[in-house]
Amino acid sequence: MRLIVQRLLEALFRVLFSYDCVGQDNLPAAGGAVVASNHPSYLDPILLSLQVPRTIHFMAGDALFRVPLLGAFIRLFGAIPVDVRRGKGREAYARAKALVEAGELVGIFPEGKRSRTGWMEPALREGAARLALATGAPLVPATIVGAFRAWPHFRWLPTLARINVRFHDPIDPRGYRGLGEDEAVAALLAELRRRVDRALLPGVKADLRINVLYRIPAPWPRAHEALPPLALALLVFWKTRALLAVAPAYGYLLYLLLDRFLVPQSRFAKWLRNGSPVLFLLGYGPQVLAALGLPAVAAPGALAGAMLGGAFPNLYERGRTALSFVRGFVAAAALELGSQLLAPSAFGAHAALPLFAAAFAWEQRTVFWRYAAPLLAGYGMLVPLWLGAGAETLPHATAGLLAWLIARLFPYRAPRVEPEPDALSLRL
Repeated sequence: MRLIVQRLLEALFRVLFSYDCVGQDNLPAAGGAVVASNHPSYLDPILLSLQVPRTIHFMAGDALFRVPLLGAFIRLFGAIPVDVRRGKGREAYARAKALVEAGELVGIFPEGKRSRTGWMEPALREGAARLALATGAPLVPATIVGAFRAWPHFRWLPTLARINVRFHDPIDPRGYRGLGEDEAVAALLAELRRRVDRALLPGVKADLRINVLYRIPAPWPRAHEALPPLALALLVFWKTRALLAVAPAYGYLLYLLLDRFLVPQSRFAKWLRNGSPVLFLLGYGPQVLAALGLPAVAAPGALAGAMLGGAFPNLYERGRTALSFVRGFVAAAALELGSQLLAPSAFGAHAALPLFAAAFAWEQRTVFWRYAAPLLAGYGMLVPLWLGAGAETLPHATAGLLAWLIARLFPYRAPRVEPEPDALSLRL
């Protein structure tokens, strides 16, 4: 049961949080060990367990076991409840010691509570160090980056964020046994903090910067956002002389201006704005083709689903990568329209757009590229054939690959934004 839930959760977390884990080889394949990690969120016991074949028995505050669903999950993953009241932790410590001596993995969060800032708390509890010293088992530091942004202590529910877990080289407690007990515990905790903080620092800095960027005013309409609706509106009106036919294009331009002046800025607002050209072109494209007398796209729902799925992981990336993808998609749509004028085909978009997205994911190594690149490439090559296309899709496939080349040679270069001096002190 645990293995089934673990695999399902891993797949879900990879989609929702672009979750990844490295360094599992630093955990012993057999024998006892103590795993000690920073504690940024409610998700931490699950995050540390998803890609580890062995069960990690976590020592977690008993309050977590009373959280709906979370309590059931961490019990399933072998967590040990700890009464966090002063003087009440001896029973849990004795149980953890027995598990380590029996060759099991025991996980401890030395902070004793979820972080209030994203960093490790200034004072660390001594349980992990003492347990390693008492049993002689290796102490394996672990770092969780991104979970504070996903589910910090002041939020009731999690939000989307990139989460990475890293297991560091184990610390051998036998090298500290020549010191006095208190000195050895302090030295072990200091080394634990050093290794965790070294990996945590870049992630916390990135979270702070992202928090600032989410709150800066929206930009003026960018060229790749404003030019397509203007050009398509002129083209459609020239063909139809109908104001209603160009209303979606001007409605999208109005949205860009409202986002600049009136829409409160947040992560969702930024994501929606960055991805809006993709949504606009997928939505307005069929009307443009109809106005120009070109073949309607076959199975438009399948194409829209494939492209939205291909675009989604790119919005997880750095702004420059995400906007390079969006600009490349705009170029792919423009080149595909040109291909339609030269070689009309109801199946052309099924080749051009997915092949661009596949090539971009492969070249940029974006989130899930190992899955996205072959799936999108397979879609772009096989689905048109399955729908009944022939050699007429070759110009459209070429258009998609040419758009990728344009995106590669001319990546998006955002203007540098310098936050105010006190902006990095904002709470995430």
